[in-house]
Amino acid sequence: MARVFGVVFPIVGAAAIVGGKFAEHFVAGQLRSEEITMPGAEDIEREVGIGLVSEQDATRLRPHAGMTLSSGDQARIYADHYVLSHMIFAAEKAGVPRDKATYAGVGDFAQELTLELRDEVRRDNPELGPGEVNALARAEINDPESDYSLARRIKSLHELRAENFFMGNSIRGMLLNAYGWWLLGQIAKWAGCGLIGLGAALFGGSWLGRRD
Repeated sequence: MARVFGVVFPIVGAAAIVGGKFAEHFVAGQLRSEEITMPGAEDIEREVGIGLVSEQDATRLRPHAGMTLSSGDQARIYADHYVLSHMIFAAEKAGVPRDKATYAGVGDFAQELTLELRDEVRRDNPELGPGEVNALARAEINDPESDYSLARRIKSLHELRAENFFMGNSIRGMLLNAYGWWLLGQIAKWAGCGLIGLGAALFGGSWLGRRD
């Protein structure tokens, strides 16, 4: 059995290494075709200065400054330490609590403010029924020149959710998907090397045992 597995394991290991290298090159090719470039060194320092990225994020970005994404690890760093950082910054600038700086969280926060707006509209128009109050609140939200500052803020949150978080999450999803396949390729390569080593040890041990 040792001799059998001593032959099978290296074959499986070699196949795993080939598969891992294919995944690695495929991900690299797909990322290069997107032509996504890491921010340059000067851009990173400027963005740290204005708070677009944190010092912790900058530490991860600096070794790859100015490079075109070509590996899963770079894709993850760009997604988690650049795109996400910009999304959170935009949310904080819009007054969104940090624990709600997500696509769903911004929607929930906008809904909370919408309830406040309805109360305000109801107070200003006591003669209106519930349905009319809701319709007027929606109209105020859609009016860029609304007299209600709360309505203008809700509209900006809807735009933030659609433009910043939807697009940002789409980009992050693509990049993190690439990272996942790249990581599987790396695991396959290391597992393949391990199987080849184990197979060689089993095969060599079986022949030494036979000689003894």
